[in-house]
Amino acid sequence: MTRMIDILPHQTNHPMLGAELGAEIAKFSKGVVGQDKKLTKVLDMFKAGGFKSTDLISNTSKGSTATEEMFTWCKQMIASGFPAGVKELCELSPKAAGDKVVDGRNRSYWARQPNSIIGGLQTQLKNREQIDAEIASGKQGADARTRSSEAIAKGELGKVITRLQKAEVFETTMDLDVMISQLRAMVKSIR
Repeated sequence: MTRMIDILPHQTNHPMLGAELGAEIAKFSKGVVGQDKKLTKVLDMFKAGGFKSTDLISNTSKGSTATEEMFTWCKQMIASGFPAGVKELCELSPKAAGDKVVDGRNRSYWARQPNSIIGGLQTQLKNREQIDAEIASGKQGADARTRSSEAIAKGELGKVITRLQKAEVFETTMDLDVMISQLRAMVKSIR
């Protein structure tokens, strides 16, 4: 095993580099690349099927264009990819499930996953729509794969505004309503 101190003696942290860690990093990166490819394929199929990002928002939520049937189907398809035993675990009441786990994760974890995954897909599809719109408007070239800095900034400022609006307590020397108003003005000023 090589210690970082042997390579960079001026460093104050000296983590251990080893074959086992290296193998796990390699497996992880292989999984990430594979997941990226699968995500691209799923997004391509959503687009080809006529889905919009708003179709991946719960039919009971504001801004959704999903039907109950469509949203339920998407969640069912997501859950069908879970390990054996998850469905049965999730059908138990929290009390009956107790400390039972599947694949090292409890009922609460598995119960949240369909909504979490569909939310991630919705975000990725929305990003893809923004990129496509920027390409169509000539703002970005045909080979663009990321949103423009402006689109990203608008999205992040929107998240900050939402966080401030939902905060029960937020310590600041500035009036919170003024801060939110100024952030909204910043969003509007971005082209």
